[in-house]
Amino acid sequence: MMDRISNLSDDLLLKIFSYLPTKYVVTTTLLSKRWKSVWTMVPRFDFDDGFELDPSRYETFTNHVGRTMSLRTSPVLESLRFDVGPCCSTQDMVTWIRTGMVQGVHELEIFHTEEHLKEHRPIKLPKSLYTYQKLEVLKLTYSIGLDVPVDVWLPSLKTLHLISVKYETKDCHSRLLSGCPVLEELVLDKSLNSHSLRTFYVEMPSLQRLSVVDVCEEPNYGLDGLHMTVINAPSLKYLNFVDYHDDLCLCENMPEVVVANVKVVYNSPEKLLGSIPLVKRLCLCLPASLLLSCFGFYHLVHLELCAASRGWWDLLTWMLESSPKLKVLKICVCNELPCTTKSIRGHWKGPSSVPECLMSHLHTFKWKNYNTKDEEKKIVAYILNHARQLKIVGISGSRYYSKEERLKKLNELVSLPRASSSCQLLMD
Repeated sequence: MMDRISNLSDDLLLKIFSYLPTKYVVTTTLLSKRWKSVWTMVPRFDFDDGFELDPSRYETFTNHVGRTMSLRTSPVLESLRFDVGPCCSTQDMVTWIRTGMVQGVHELEIFHTEEHLKEHRPIKLPKSLYTYQKLEVLKLTYSIGLDVPVDVWLPSLKTLHLISVKYETKDCHSRLLSGCPVLEELVLDKSLNSHSLRTFYVEMPSLQRLSVVDVCEEPNYGLDGLHMTVINAPSLKYLNFVDYHDDLCLCENMPEVVVANVKVVYNSPEKLLGSIPLVKRLCLCLPASLLLSCFGFYHLVHLELCAASRGWWDLLTWMLESSPKLKVLKICVCNELPCTTKSIRGHWKGPSSVPECLMSHLHTFKWKNYNTKDEEKKIVAYILNHARQLKIVGISGSRYYSKEERLKKLNELVSLPRASSSCQLLMD
């Protein structure tokens, strides 16, 4: 087998090596003399200290990083990734980043955590990185302190991820974004540092993809009051907004958004939903009681609805009535909520008249974690009885019921009348 691998071309070997952690790539030199020269041309380095707590063993890791990077011979270092624990210092990271910059690195990713230390000491990035012209991707996670200089300028940066980082000053985030003129993708996760900034500004007219997440269960706002996210990104095409606590200020509508995931639990979501009139794919998790007025989603063709939010069945009725071109409907429990499907309280009223999407467009209906209660059965029966173009119906029973009870309830759906003669019912 090893002889077969050795006979592969250098380009193919490099492609294989690129998907392996760097420590395994270096180890391959023991298997073949030929590989001793090939591995040094790998364009991607991935260093992981295994959350090392022993200083002496961590020193071995730092020596490995330094030696590996010094032996690199590829013309361009495409990617440099570090997954480091509490022993890693700012000095170590600055040294490695500067070496990567000298080697022309295009993508830099740092994951740093210090959860076992009493004193929180986030690592800081070298000032020169904030004016590094070749950087295209920057992903920072956890214990990293952003101290952005006034002259920040990243003219090639297209992707920026800031996952629960620490902002050293209240305006450093807006200063950083202002220095990224061609940024296309921005990911912000404030779940562990919601209290560090009262207002987070995302004002980028050319931004294409935006994800804002804050799922902190106990926010520490202190005397600052309610925090806010301000979005001015009229060219967005993808939006992920999952926020339990903050308020939202939209400076302009986002008419180009075609894919959106929206989960809010604190305020009227109308300003957000109303700002994406041309959305085609939408994932919703929000209490139906927050909706005070209705408007149409005339371009929506794919809808995923979370069945763990309060009054979700009323939201379903509203979305069926508001989405005349809907083709795919999925009911599920979103990843952010570790709970089961909530049973309908009272009686499901259903639409006042048969929605247009059921008569002309809906062809796929799926329900994951179906609760097998009578009111849920009414929803399935209604869609089967009125969806004339329905092709596939997939129903997956809740695992909180025994297998026998689940199958018994699911089998009750087989005899329900169907408006579509070609409808295929799949059950699990």
